[in-house]
Amino acid sequence: MTELSVVALGHIHADDLQPLTPHFTRIEQLVLDIPPRSELTGQRAALHRAIDAASSDWILILREREVIDGPLADEIVQSIAAAKAWGFRIRAVPYYDGKPLRIGTSAEVRLLHRRHLLRRGDWNVQGTVVRLTNELRSITFQSATAHREQLAKSGSPVSWMRRILRFLRSARTLDANTLRYVWIEAGFVTPSPR
Repeated sequence: MTELSVVALGHIHADDLQPLTPHFTRIEQLVLDIPPRSELTGQRAALHRAIDAASSDWILILREREVIDGPLADEIVQSIAAAKAWGFRIRAVPYYDGKPLRIGTSAEVRLLHRRHLLRRGDWNVQGTVVRLTNELRSITFQSATAHREQLAKSGSPVSWMRRILRFLRSARTLDANTLRYVWIEAGFVTPSPR
């Protein structure tokens, strides 16, 4: 058993970390007040401060609405115990209405040993970096209705022609769930977060 520090970008509920709790004697959570969907490279200063404040050697970075399931928790524990690498890339797959979206995602360094964090350049670690097989589940909306309601509150509707053009520009799959998500997104313009 060991300790783990979780750096949270936004609010992470304790239930989202529940599969990890049996494996660690202590899980520390450090919450950063930065937009959850920010690029990690653009938030290096805040991340470095949080990692410096962490009490554990191993750091896991999670964004708001990301959930860890049992297989990923087991793989994280095995990776830390084996210590064959100092950084681990974890892919976050967005889930919409209970199904994965077929939108291109990339794996970011999300699990790392604090002493191997590079303090300059891109967000990375010194030494070996390995990609984990299991992924984080990033929950977007529980239903299409909830999605429409949220966009109606935070955005403004666009014309049908603009919606069709935005949809055609973004639709790159034949997956029905993903196409429904893209169609609803194309119907509203939301202000950019600052």
